[in-house]
Amino acid sequence: MRLNRIKLEEAATYHVMSRVIEHRFIFGDAEKSFMHNLMRRMEDFTACEVRTYAFMDNHFHILLHVPVKREISDDEVKRRAKILYGKKKYALMECDWEMWIEKGCDYKVKAQLDALRARMYDVSEFMKTFKQRFSIYYNAHHDRRGAGTLWHDRFKSVLVEESENAQVTVAAYIDLNPVRAGAVGDPKDYRWSGYGEAIGRGGRSLDGISKLFCGMGLNKGKVLAQYRKTLYCEGVRKLNEFTGAVSKPGFARPITDKVMDEDGEISVAQILRCRARYLTDGVVIGGKNYVDKVLNEHGQFSALRRKRGARRMKSGACKWNELFMAGELRSSQREVLKVTKQL
Repeated sequence: MRLNRIKLEEAATYHVMSRVIEHRFIFGDAEKSFMHNLMRRMEDFTACEVRTYAFMDNHFHILLHVPVKREISDDEVKRRAKILYGKKKYALMECDWEMWIEKGCDYKVKAQLDALRARMYDVSEFMKTFKQRFSIYYNAHHDRRGAGTLWHDRFKSVLVEESENAQVTVAAYIDLNPVRAGAVGDPKDYRWSGYGEAIGRGGRSLDGISKLFCGMGLNKGKVLAQYRKTLYCEGVRKLNEFTGAVSKPGFARPITDKVMDEDGEISVAQILRCRARYLTDGVVIGGKNYVDKVLNEHGQFSALRRKRGARRMKSGACKWNELFMAGELRSSQREVLKVTKQL
């Protein structure tokens, strides 16, 4: 008998997961990249927050925090819809709304906006839209017309207590998936996970992991070090006390002890083996004086970015040898192309 899903009216966190039908290994880098982008757009649309995640070859895990539902304006609904659906599809939606209004069918516009609004602040709606839109993408790119469902079953969800102990433990389980699967020897080296992304890029993944440690008062500079220690404690290899055989795959005790001795910190040499977004999306990288000089001399930078000046590169895992970059990571290729042409 299938149990009813547990959903709370108040703010809550859920460990959600779903597997491909017949456990097929069909997710490569292209699929995982689309899944990552879709997940971030779903965050913006639903206002739910991803604490951490892991996209594997035939399934995925997301630790999702769902805040209390609040009333939002029609303009805000439209703004979020544009993020989820993109400019082209949203433009078609706007055309429909304008046509309905001209015909005196304002109630149709209201009904559609209310339908969009109802899909926010809800774990079930997050997963439903996430899986549906990924299926549309996958089927279109792999000629699966009429091939049936992509997913094994409805998604699984586990309600996780809003306590640091419970949240960190479940997050560590998720980020250790690639290690247990043998994909990597160190969780920092897996780019399609919350921890791997936080090490290389910081940003939302670092924010999500930071919120796991709400009771410790850690700044972001210490969050990943503390979390790394947790990962290695949770992921230590366990042996059968009688036979000596491995009963739980994981890290050898000497490796775990080394991470503890280093207090969870990693060196620049280690982080350079990760997918470090600073080195590809930082626009300008160098010493503080050099970055400030470029910011001031090239007019395509916004006044706000020039005012903020050079920003220290830091992922919470290392200090990047005192390197700085031009403000935040860029959101598109346009800015770096402009800089490249003028330098």
